[in-house]
Amino acid sequence: AQGRLDEAEPLFRRALEGPEKTLGPNHPSTLTCVSNLAKLLLAQGKLGEAEPLFRRALEGCEKELGANHLNTLVAASNLAALLKAQGRLDE
Repeated sequence: AQGRLDEAEPLFRRALEGPEKTLGPNHPSTLTCVSNLAKLLLAQGKLGEAEPLFRRALEGCEKELGANHLNTLVAASNLAALLKAQGRLDE
């Protein structure tokens, strides 16, 4: 399964480039792509690479959509899952 995840990573990165260029780094669609890449990195066990992307998605959603928007809450949950996987439950 790891081989298929490795094949997917460049596709996720390419999928992020488009919205970043056309919509901007904090557009909700861009932030969804950021989250998708972070989730893939988490699945690959690349927790250190995933964390800044999860944080970027959360901060962007809070700024653009507000603290109580569904996308923001999902982004917070995603970051919490990563922290749990790292054993950092106090954060």
